[in-house]
Amino acid sequence: MAENKELKHRINQLEHDNEQTLNMLTKQLQEKFSLLEYKINETAKHNETAEKSDILENKLRGIEENHTLLKQAHEVLQQRFNLHESEITTLRSKSVALEKKVSVIEQLKTINQSFSLHNVQNEVQELKQTTSLLTNNQNARNQDFLALYNMTLTSDQNIQEQFIQLESHQNVTFENVFLQIRNNSKQMDKQLGMLTHELNISVSNVYSQINVLRGQVGNNSKKVAITACTSSEHNGNGAVKFSKIYTSVGITNQSSFLSTGKFFCDIPGLYYISAYIRTNSNSNEYFLKKNNVIISKSATTYWSGSLGTSTSVISAVVEVQTTDELYVEARFTTQAYYSCLTVIKIK
Repeated sequence: MAENKELKHRINQLEHDNEQTLNMLTKQLQEKFSLLEYKINETAKHNETAEKSDILENKLRGIEENHTLLKQAHEVLQQRFNLHESEITTLRSKSVALEKKVSVIEQLKTINQSFSLHNVQNEVQELKQTTSLLTNNQNARNQDFLALYNMTLTSDQNIQEQFIQLESHQNVTFENVFLQIRNNSKQMDKQLGMLTHELNISVSNVYSQINVLRGQVGNNSKKVAITACTSSEHNGNGAVKFSKIYTSVGITNQSSFLSTGKFFCDIPGLYYISAYIRTNSNSNEYFLKKNNVIISKSATTYWSGSLGTSTSVISAVVEVQTTDELYVEARFTTQAYYSCLTVIKIK
């Protein structure tokens, strides 16, 4: 009898432990599946953004780790299921042994045979009912476990399909990114070429301006001056020839000046020209000209009575370019001496 009570107690304890273990494992599996479904949804929301591919890969690794944990949990459940099957088999064996003992007890016709036999039969019947209930519960747990296992397989298949889709989308996204980078690189090369061309033009213009400025600075620093006087009379129209040079600075065409009376400009700049004419002609005009254009004019002294000799002065400041001509033009007779011309570059 004590052995039967102990066996019944162990069966109840085993059933209780089995119930708690299966409930705990079922709850853990449900939580992991909920977490897995949440992470899959989070992954699906973010798989369209190429810039978050690293996050998706990390989440996929997390999903794979969760999947591994589920497989491990499945293996633990399988081991516990096998252990429970083994314990049930042991209990069934003990039940068979008890039935054999009951058969032996029924054959004994000792004192209180009916009472003892009745109690033993009741206990055996309770053991059978308990064993049947435990078997039914175990079968129900097996069905739950099978459903969980099928859910695991389905989730694993869904994960694999989503991983393949994500990998395909990621490859397309990376290809588009690389294409965009290549196009941007070509555009940048084109813009860089245009900027380089414009920079070369700007540098060339700067160098040209620098050369012009250098030329201007060089010309500004050059000194040009000449002072010359007449050595013979001038008769009639045309440029007055100043054939005797007293001062010459930076003049490279003296022979031309002596033969024509005209100052030819070699270095452009601002020039001051001045002349005084000595003559006995009465009230006649004469001019300073640049390239046949009058830039200043004057006249000899007017005498109301007999003719006399006078000296008249004329001057001007003029901007002169290379090859320009400056000269004094008189339409009367000048004396052989005391008529002079000065040309000087002032800037």
